[in-house]
Amino acid sequence: MVRKIINAMIVDGTGAEPFLGGIEIREGRITRVFRGTSRDPGEDVIDARGLFLTPGFVDIHRHHDIAAMYDPSFGDLELAQGITTAVAGNCGLAPFPNADRTRQAQFDYIEPCLGRMDPQVEEHLLSEYMDRLDERKLPLNVAFLTGAGACATAAMGYENRPFTAEERAQAVDYIKDAMEHGALGMSFGIMYLPECYLAREDMVAMARECGAWGGMVSCHIRGEGDSLVESVKEIISICKEAGVPLNISHFKATGVRNWNKGILEAIEIIEQARAEGQIVTCDAYPYTGGATTALSLIPPSVIEGKELAFLGTPEGIKKLEEEIYRKQPGWDNMVESIGWERVVIGSVTLEKNRIYAGRSVADIARDLGFDDPCQWFGPLVAEEEGKVGITIFSMDQQDVDRVLSLPYAALISDSLYGGGDNPHPRLYGAFPRFIREYVRERKVLSLAEAIRKMTSMPAERVGLQDRGVVDVGYAADLNLFDPEKITDRATFTDSRQLSEGIALTLVGGEIAAKNSRRVPDASGAGRVLRRKTGV
Repeated sequence: MVRKIINAMIVDGTGAEPFLGGIEIREGRITRVFRGTSRDPGEDVIDARGLFLTPGFVDIHRHHDIAAMYDPSFGDLELAQGITTAVAGNCGLAPFPNADRTRQAQFDYIEPCLGRMDPQVEEHLLSEYMDRLDERKLPLNVAFLTGAGACATAAMGYENRPFTAEERAQAVDYIKDAMEHGALGMSFGIMYLPECYLAREDMVAMARECGAWGGMVSCHIRGEGDSLVESVKEIISICKEAGVPLNISHFKATGVRNWNKGILEAIEIIEQARAEGQIVTCDAYPYTGGATTALSLIPPSVIEGKELAFLGTPEGIKKLEEEIYRKQPGWDNMVESIGWERVVIGSVTLEKNRIYAGRSVADIARDLGFDDPCQWFGPLVAEEEGKVGITIFSMDQQDVDRVLSLPYAALISDSLYGGGDNPHPRLYGAFPRFIREYVRERKVLSLAEAIRKMTSMPAERVGLQDRGVVDVGYAADLNLFDPEKITDRATFTDSRQLSEGIALTLVGGEIAAKNSRRVPDASGAGRVLRRKTGV
């Protein structure tokens, strides 16, 4: 079957100026691009007069590892944003690989970010899970990084120490298996357990194995606040020694005292490395608030060697009060740098705690009569067994704009799939928001440059060689929309709102969504994209 799209303003994803023209599609590929208007009367012709044609959006940082298999609505909110390819396995947080002795602890730890994993799942390796996903009809394309945190947990659990030689070899073997079977690269999440305990040589060995297969490293650095500059230096040095390209995930400066300062110093470090020939890039999302697990707020010194239930005891609360209001060497103390007022409860698992979603910890503790928010927060985390998602308002708009304007900064969503009544709005609206706010309203970027940051740039970064450009030979993953109408509807107070304004989204040349809503009888043309196949 031959499908044509005619009379569109084509923004091809390279950053070039838009032009009037059309394309021809055969067997899921673009086979022709032409300029000018057309009166083609063919049967399968889409007349896109008044609309812009772009590549499908490529989100290289989502946390849909579990949702892609287990959530029947997977694809609804992604396609509503025009996302046709999404990469999971970020921040080191992943359900695969896993080992029998630690898998439930691993699934519990990642649940606030990735959602609940079936404890009876048979797969232990990422390669096995990718093979199983191959059997599904996917609404969009998915690809994977292998998470260093998952590899470390499967190798040694959550112990506070570096690897033994045997454990390091096991972690490297996990990475080898994933890369051999098509993972695009590897992700670090150095601020999370157990990666924060690893030695430098452990991380170099893991990164080197990834690089040996032609992969890239994406990293949630150790600290994004007071330790931002040192954390950027750390991962640049690790990847330089390992000989692997580096992408710094959700690059930002957190904490009021670091605004309009720390990010400037960190950018200088990145650009010095780039000037010396090292491949170093970054990405960011278009919000001043981020989201993560509540466990990221607990100083490691509080729960070292203890069960989470300790946080609900008088001794645990006292220890939390002693540790959480001071700087912690080698660890980013978010509460100390931004305060409880900027920490908002996003998701919980217990019905009785749902009333707290959308409220700051400071307000909740004050209303309940607690002298210190730790007296409420510690027991909450203990009672929820750590499965609490939070939104943290830690960034300055000028810093966010500065990062997203960098020529090597791609757009991401960093979407969490942990559920709850108040997820971060980026799950529903990051990509349309970028066009609405940065192009149409504030005019920070041109449409062509914004589209490049959403398509060819991220695709190239992770080695997806035939995605992200409207050109002959590229996959026909495409969007048609009016830039004046595309918009996000999700807000921090009402986030479960689908985006609007995309007339058509095609995946593999097949119509997957109309008017920002997934087509019920769509063919499911998405697939698992693997590095070794060149796609």
